[in-house]
Amino acid sequence: FHLNYSFSRKQAPRYTSPMELRLALAGLAALALAQGIGRFAFTPLLPMMQDDAGLSLAQGGSLAAANYLGYLVGAMWAMRPANAAFVIRASTVVVAAATLAMGFSHGMALWALLRFVAGVASAWSLVYVSAWCLARLDGRHMGIVFAELRWRGLTPPADPKDEYRPVPPTRGAP
Repeated sequence: FHLNYSFSRKQAPRYTSPMELRLALAGLAALALAQGIGRFAFTPLLPMMQDDAGLSLAQGGSLAAANYLGYLVGAMWAMRPANAAFVIRASTVVVAAATLAMGFSHGMALWALLRFVAGVASAWSLVYVSAWCLARLDGRHMGIVFAELRWRGLTPPADPKDEYRPVPPTRGAP
């Protein structure tokens, strides 16, 4: 047994390859684009719609509900197999087009339809981008995903005698 006390500079181990980093950044960009436009671009539009079109808070809530219904329908629809590359591209275009069309259209029914369509496309993007990225990663990173789910109590314990109680991580542990 020999301890090496040399202070020579050693290169830190790499946990992520350049290809995995590019893959993660591509997934991040696709999700930020689809979710950012589809979900968060509507927030600054709402006050303008209230001022210009006389939209009430209840009508704004109805538009949000139409969007959430679109998320639900889109997520359920995304369980069907499809070409992920096509769906990711198409969903990004549909989200952008539906959000842009909100500025050029009038009427509650059309706005609700556009928010629903944006919700469906946003859900497609969320499901297919996540699946596309995870399918291309090797198994080394899956432990992080499942460890987080287990810690939050979203998956059953490995031993049936264990309780469904998450144990918080220890801070400052070596």
